[in-house]
Amino acid sequence: MSRRYQDLVEVRLGDPLEHRVRLEPGWCRGAQPPDTLVRVPTQFLWQGRVHLVRGVLAQWSQRVPWWRGAGDGGTTQEGCTMTLPALEQQVWRVEASAGRSHGSGVYDLVSGERWLLERVSD
Repeated sequence: MSRRYQDLVEVRLGDPLEHRVRLEPGWCRGAQPPDTLVRVPTQFLWQGRVHLVRGVLAQWSQRVPWWRGAGDGGTTQEGCTMTLPALEQQVWRVEASAGRSHGSGVYDLVSGERWLLERVSD
């Protein structure tokens, strides 16, 4: 089951090895320069709970409807894609949990001007 949201979230980025975040094979769509420090979401705050990212399942960019993005011509993004036009944003599909007593779920985190939680799958 999947639910859609447009909730603001706070996201922390970091080194996947340091934070024990699993990177699924083929998670990054697009070329990444060799010897580049990869920074991925490692945790996020949503609905008053800190969710620890256990794995990055996929990452891609998507177009923003033209009426939503005024933009300044370009924004710098971290991760696989270095620079995206203002009308594109990155989506990170991650597996995360809010603690031992809560099960894990799959979350789509969207990085644009601000971080949003777009979708949750149980």
